[in-house]
Amino acid sequence: MEFNELSDGEKCFFVCALVVAANKCYGLLFCFWDEPDNYLVLSDVGFFLLSLRQSFQESGQILMTSHNPEAIRKFSNENTFVLDRKSHLEPALVRLLSELPIQGDLVGAMIRRDVEL
Repeated sequence: MEFNELSDGEKCFFVCALVVAANKCYGLLFCFWDEPDNYLVLSDVGFFLLSLRQSFQESGQILMTSHNPEAIRKFSNENTFVLDRKSHLEPALVRLLSELPIQGDLVGAMIRRDVEL
């Protein structure tokens, strides 16, 4: 099967496998992936993101962004930054997630606007 014949979700898994293999073989890989959870069915998002996180625990660095609540729940508090702004006219404020006084679910707190930067 040709790459262009794969579904968008299958392409994401293929690229994920390449990134994981490259990080394992070459080490010190830096990967920036904007919304890696796009095109994935909800049941695959958690497995997909945990695989990426685990493969970069020992070496290399991965930077991921997401708007997906399920993906956000899989990020760790220790090295996740929250970017927020009051409107599109104001600059984004950046804070480390572990520094924010959040009780309960991060996604729910963000929806209720209980998270103040």
